Amino acid sequence: MGHVRAFSQHDIPQVSALHEKVFKPAHEASRSSESYSAYFTRVFFEPPSRDAGLPSLVHEDDGGRITGFLGVAPRRMSLNGQRVNAAVSSQFIVDPSAHVALVALQLAKSFLDGPQDLSIADEANDVARRIWEGLGGTTALLHSIYWTRPLRPARLAVSFLRNRPGLAALAHLASPPSLFIDALATRLRRSQLFQAAPPGAADPLLPGTFTARLSDFVRPSALRVEYDDNSFAWLLDRAARRARDGRLYGAVIRDPRGTAGWYIYVLNVEGIADVLQIVAKPGRIDEVLDHLFYGAWRQGAAAVTGRLEPPFLQALSDKYCLLHRRGPWMLVNAKRPELVRSFQSGDAWFSRFDGEWCLGY
Repeated sequence: MGHVRAFSQHDIPQVSALHEKVFKPAHEASRSSESYSAYFTRVFFEPPSRDAGLPSLVHEDDGGRITGFLGVAPRRMSLNGQRVNAAVSSQFIVDPSAHVALVALQLAKSFLDGPQDLSIADEANDVARRIWEGLGGTTALLHSIYWTRPLRPARLAVSFLRNRPGLAALAHLASPPSLFIDALATRLRRSQLFQAAPPGAADPLLPGTFTARLSDFVRPSALRVEYDDNSFAWLLDRAARRARDGRLYGAVIRDPRGTAGWYIYVLNVEGIADVLQIVAKPGRIDEVLDHLFYGAWRQGAAAVTGRLEPPFLQALSDKYCLLHRRGPWMLVNAKRPELVRSFQSGDAWFSRFDGEWCLGY
């Protein structure tokens, strides 16, 4: 049967081998013991938010072999000025040679039974969703919707063809005319894809520029993540490391009226700008989105995509974004019903930047 216990640094070699066995990293350097040791140490033993009372978990069989791992990352949050201790799960791994369902169930139950007020998994697959809901958890449906804004639709279509078996030759033929089509579409003023420099300035996003004034951007009544300069800088560093072959971009949008908000995204090698966070003052989301789309277009992106922040639904729709359910699930569980209700009603401020994405290997 085995048992679940706290993850220790002595477990890193076994957990690293299990991770490589299950996920099979594509990069040669990513499979080295040094890379794994640095990752597990940095992410689960050295973050500014680390809490000894919320350790990551391993499942150990009766012979002492580690057959499962569930990373745990504490997050400091608040609701109506009251502190909320949250925990984000990450890197949920089970050895396929073990009793997979039993190990997964034991790890998930141990995590949800932890001392945290709120448990979050925001990159869950269908299997994890069934386990989570079977243990009393909830799927945050609004926060499981994604959006995509085409910037160069012809190039985007070609990239889809290129990734389909048997259609690579067609993508090669379509590539040259796609450049002309996109150039025309983004320069015609009556086109919905027309791109022009928006007013205001997009300054570099740096820790310390806004963390002390977060209440200006997020309603006090909303469930929200609380940052300090160290925790925000750590997350930015993690996002940059995860970008690998892509590049991390972030900007603060300002004009004579003050700061409108900011955005963070990763532009990957296929030309998709993957948004990690958008923040805007009430009534100023349009300005932030205009700068986001223009900035990503200037960097060569074919499309911008991200997870829905419910308060921005109308603005995203007005900007011709397509809504879809083609991403992982966000799952929540809480000891206090009002915390779950915040996610169900769309009144929770929790971005991909705060969740599992930055914790990935």
